[in-house]
Amino acid sequence: MDTNEYKNFISSCKEEVRKDKNVDIRYDIFDQQQKVFKNYKHACQKAANLRVKYINQLDTLANSFEKNFSANGAQVNWAVEYNIVIEDIINIIRDAKLKEINLLESSFTEELGLSRSFKVEEILMDSTKMDCVIVEPKFAISKTGSLYFEFPNAFDRELVLSSKIKIFVLQINNIIKNLEDLELFLNLYAINKEGQEFPSLSTIFTPSAQENNDTYIYLIDNSRTNILEQKERRKALTCIACGACRKVCPIYSLIGDKPYNNVFTGPIANVILPFLETIDGYKHLSFNCTLCGRCTQVCPMDIPLTDLMIDNRNMFFEGKNIDMKERYKIKLLKDYLISRPKLNQKAWVKGFFLNLLFKNTIADSRPLPSFAKQTFSQKESSIA
Repeated sequence: MDTNEYKNFISSCKEEVRKDKNVDIRYDIFDQQQKVFKNYKHACQKAANLRVKYINQLDTLANSFEKNFSANGAQVNWAVEYNIVIEDIINIIRDAKLKEINLLESSFTEELGLSRSFKVEEILMDSTKMDCVIVEPKFAISKTGSLYFEFPNAFDRELVLSSKIKIFVLQINNIIKNLEDLELFLNLYAINKEGQEFPSLSTIFTPSAQENNDTYIYLIDNSRTNILEQKERRKALTCIACGACRKVCPIYSLIGDKPYNNVFTGPIANVILPFLETIDGYKHLSFNCTLCGRCTQVCPMDIPLTDLMIDNRNMFFEGKNIDMKERYKIKLLKDYLISRPKLNQKAWVKGFFLNLLFKNTIADSRPLPSFAKQTFSQKESSIA
């Protein structure tokens, strides 16, 4: 894993770990669960099944949404990559002879690089302007051709709804079928994200032919289909960005967001970034995990994050995305750990083997754990 991305990641992790932090990975949302749901686990399973169903029907739902959303004069655009979206949006702004726009930033607009591109093009951003507003909806509803939004305050909501030119950017995986499904997803999102029963300020927007304004929406792939085409990994696209997995991750609690150098962080990033970015540049993230399983336990969408990280590791190993030296070490370690005679050796012999195997790597920066003096076979025979 001798890449610049990996070296920067390790360097940044070391910096973060040295900082004095109050690490707390307790996660108590029991009271909120009981207030909203009679059976929280059943609600999670129902929501997860719906999300998986909609991801599997994504082509049908996207076409249905386009038909219903554009029926009242709104324009639907499909985009594979972010650069196409940026070019189009800049052309819309130029054609309208605008020098200032209002960009309501989110993790997705940051992923697309909109703010950076506007600065390069010398397009000013003013959070009070109503001429042109660019914003990300949380969900699109295909059956009604509607969009669901969350806002931090009433002022932003009024700006979006009243703007003359509305430009929406939507992740292609965030299309659901029915308006009635929203309540279930939003309850789960609010409980896990904010510790409350429902998002505080939200609205549903459906374009109207009577409105005297221009409305555009971009349905954006931006490498989501790299995950979509893999049946098991596509479950990761059901993520509702509630952040529950980050709150319980012992590694994330130590290193935080900075080492990722990306809008995606935590366990979900470990799973998807190798496919959204590049495998060679981000494969190390799938090894950034103790496999404790807490992220999987708390995920309201029932995404098997731990299993997917193991699948990634296997894929990278079998596909030879890991360099020969690392592959050889992994094979040696595997052969050693599945051999009962070798595990029955004395503790110092096993310790010597591990230190030799990991020489010039982690063994130089921290001591490896010691083996128990008594082996499992010895303990079992003493009990018998």
